[in-house]
Amino acid sequence: MLTVGQLIKIGRINKKLGQEDVASKLKVSKNYISLVENGKKDPSINFLKGVSNFLDIPLILLMWEKIDMPKGKTEGERKIASQLEKMLEEAQRLFSEKTFGKKK
Repeated sequence: MLTVGQLIKIGRINKKLGQEDVASKLKVSKNYISLVENGKKDPSINFLKGVSNFLDIPLILLMWEKIDMPKGKTEGERKIASQLEKMLEEAQRLFSEKTFGKKK
């Protein structure tokens, strides 16, 4: 699984954008983008929403590291975990198709 920073970098490069372009659009510094891409800064949910919209990256992929997965002790928790896994798989498939032009 790619990290948030790696996903952002792939999305940015795929759109042929520099860190400056993303920083300007999201009203942050180029240094902030660099820190996030290199895993040295933990971005906020609002920042991730902006990145998702601007770079067309499914939000669930960007937020995955922040989601506290249920342990699956109850039927409800197992159902939620299953639904989250399906959402993540679909988001990965869509992102892969869009970014690399091939079906997984």
